[in-house]
Amino acid sequence: MPLSHHHIRTTVNTYLARNPHERKQLSVLLDALDRPGENIASRSTFTGHVTCGAIVIDQFGRILHVLHLASGKVLVPGGHTEPTDDSLAAVALRELHEETGFPPGAVTPWPGYETVPLDIDIHDIDARPGKGEPGHQHFDLRFLFRLQTTEVSVALQEEEVGGIEWRPVDRVTSPALRNKLLKLPLPVEPEAANASALIYNFTDRPTSPRVTRSDPLLRCPVRINQPPQLSSRHRKSQRGGTSGA
Repeated sequence: MPLSHHHIRTTVNTYLARNPHERKQLSVLLDALDRPGENIASRSTFTGHVTCGAIVIDQFGRILHVLHLASGKVLVPGGHTEPTDDSLAAVALRELHEETGFPPGAVTPWPGYETVPLDIDIHDIDARPGKGEPGHQHFDLRFLFRLQTTEVSVALQEEEVGGIEWRPVDRVTSPALRNKLLKLPLPVEPEAANASALIYNFTDRPTSPRVTRSDPLLRCPVRINQPPQLSSRHRKSQRGGTSGA
C-alpha cells in the first residue's frame, strides 16, 4: 500500500506547527494535499510528488552528502517513496541504505525528530524526455538522524551515486537547512577524535591514513576523521557540471 494522504498531511501539519512562518512557502504542497484523488506519494504524479531525504550527522557534527551522478550535484541521500514504505521516515532510511549501504542500525532518529522532518524543501526537477517525464516539483521531506557507530560499511549504489562526503554544517549550501542545523546542539564527542574507525566501501579494504585533504568526496574507504582523496569520477563530474546541497 502506498503512503496514505492522511499520514503525509499529518506529518506536514506537525512540521508547520513547529515552523508556522513556512506556511506560505509550502503553499504548493498544501494545495496538492487539498486536491481530491491526487496521490502525491507516487512518482508518476507530475503536478508534484513527495520525496524524502536523510540528514545524517556524525560524531564530529558533519553532515553526510552523496554525489548524484544524474544531476552532478552533491546532496543528502534521498529519493522517491515505494509502495512497501510504511512511513515517510522509513523512506529516508531506505534511501540512505540503498545509496550508501549504511545498515539501518548505523543511525538513530534525532531526539524529537522521530516522525517529523527537520526541513521541507520544494524544488523544480527538469524534464527527462527519454523517460517520458515532464518537468515537475519535488516536495522533499528531510529527516534527521545521528550516526550511531564509529565504523560503518559503505556500499555505493554505483549506477546512481558517485561517492559520499561528510560536510561541516557551514558547507551545507541550502541556507534554510544550514540555519536549522546551526541551531541544533550538535554533539561532538572528544573521544571520537582519537578513534581509528574506518569507513569501508564495497572493496572492504582500508586505505592508507595518508590522504589528500583537498576534497572529502570519497569512493574508497578512509579513516572517518580524515578527509579522503577526490574520486576520479567526481573530478570528471566537476569539469562537466555543478554541485548543489
